[in-house]
This record gives sequence, structure tokens and C-alpha cells, in this order.
Amino acid sequence: MTRARGAGRRGYADVPWGQVHYRTAGDQDAPVLLIVHQSPLSSATYDSVLTPLADRGLRVVALDTPGFGLSDPPPRPWSIPEYAAGLWQAADALGLGRVHLLGQHTGAVVAAEATLRDPDRVHRLVLQGLPLYDAAERQEKKTSYAPGYRPDRDGSHLRVIWERVYGLYPRLTPPEADRQVAEYLLTGPDYATAYRAVFDHALDTDALTATGVPTVLLHGDADLVHRFTPVVRAALPNAPLVTIPDGTDFVADEQPEAFADALAAQLHAGPAGVAR
Repeated sequence: MTRARGAGRRGYADVPWGQVHYRTAGDQDAPVLLIVHQSPLSSATYDSVLTPLADRGLRVVALDTPGFGLSDPPPRPWSIPEYAAGLWQAADALGLGRVHLLGQHTGAVVAAEATLRDPDRVHRLVLQGLPLYDAAERQEKKTSYAPGYRPDRDGSHLRVIWERVYGLYPRLTPPEADRQVAEYLLTGPDYATAYRAVFDHALDTDALTATGVPTVLLHGDADLVHRFTPVVRAALPNAPLVTIPDGTDFVADEQPEAFADALAAQLHAGPAGVAR
């Protein structure tokens, strides 16, 4: 659980459905980077990179999305537009104005939709692995992906979660896997609520491009969602691609300095990608 607690400064914001948990670092007057993690995990994914990003002149706020990590769940399963609206409610509760916005996987879909809802609040959108499923794959995954687990007195459900985690991410160390198992348990047996929201959602990438918000694709080249890169680049042709060698889904945790360097270079760049 130490890795779940992390080393960063933490807090809670009051929102209409309860409280949102967040981790933060950096000077209060620095440009804000708001981070939305992948599901069914938490902001702990970014704990190791908070200080490196702060050292590069950013105020970082990494949220636990509603129902995940230590954030209260919404009153019922949400759609992606509702997660996006909830993201801005949390930002308002924290007194955040215009932000750089980074989302990973499920969080990337939420961040993209949040940008569509209120593009004037986003300096730059960073998509760390955007899953652009076609309609057929979204339908197939909605019925078969992440079937959940049933708590059992003999603890066999812990083995189910452990094997799922290692099936997805065989390079994890045991402490890293421990953290993910804890995050699954915090979310509960039906940990696929946000996944289903993604599978029900068709992101309008043409409208996203039309917002004019500078967008960057940044992820490890061993990220599971890297397979979508050709499709995403075709859908978002103006978005530069930055990949971090040998970086998995957890490149921010594995290579915090390299991740912070790559991300800060993009966030401190001008409209044409020239550092300022």
C-alpha cells in the first residue's frame, strides 16, 4: 500500500457527488498540468513523476477519477460526457482556470471530451495512448472485456485480479502489481464502469481538431494502446507524436525523468512546436 499512498502531497476536493482525491506538486503560480489516469487504476500511476514535473516549472494536479482510487463514485454509472463534466467540476472545486490537460487511455478519452466541451480552458491537450476503437470492436469489448470478479471467502478473487494484472503487464514488479490489485479492490467487483463508457462513446476527432487546441500524442513505445497510433495519427493529423523508448503504459513511473523531459518540452513549446 506504500506505493498506493505515494510520496506526493495529497488532498480532497468537494464536488456535487462527494469528494475527489488528488495528488499535487509544484508552485501555486506555475502553469497547471491536470492529469487523468487510465482505469481502473488511480493517480498513483503518476506519483513518481510529480516532483520531476514540478522541477520543470509546472504545477501538477493528478486526480482520481470518480469511483476510482480514493475518489467517491458517481451516483450511477456515467457516460464519457458526464466524466468530462465531472472533470471540470473537480477543476472548479480546486480553483483551477486554464490548464494543460493530460489523459491516459480511458483518461485520454475523458480529456479529449472535456476539451470538446470547453476548449477555452485547455492550453494544450496531451493524449497518452488514445484508444480509438471502431464500432465493431467497441461492441465486442462492451460484452466481453473486464468481466469483473466475485469476492470469495477463500480469497480466490485475489488470484483472479493478480492474474489479470500480470496478463496485461508482465513486466510489473511484485510491488507494482500489489498496488494495482489494491486499486482494483478499491474500485470493487465491477471495475469496468469507465471501460463501458469508453465502448459506448464515439469520440468526434474532427470536432476535436476544429477546436484548435494544440494536441500532442505522447506515450511509451511499448504501451498497450500504441497499436492505435496509425489510426490516431490519421484522425488527428496536426498532433505531433512523441514516443519514449521502452516505455510501457507506466512510463511515467518507470522513467520519470525521461517522461518529464518529453512532456515539459511539449508544454513549454509555442504553437508551431518551437520551445519558448
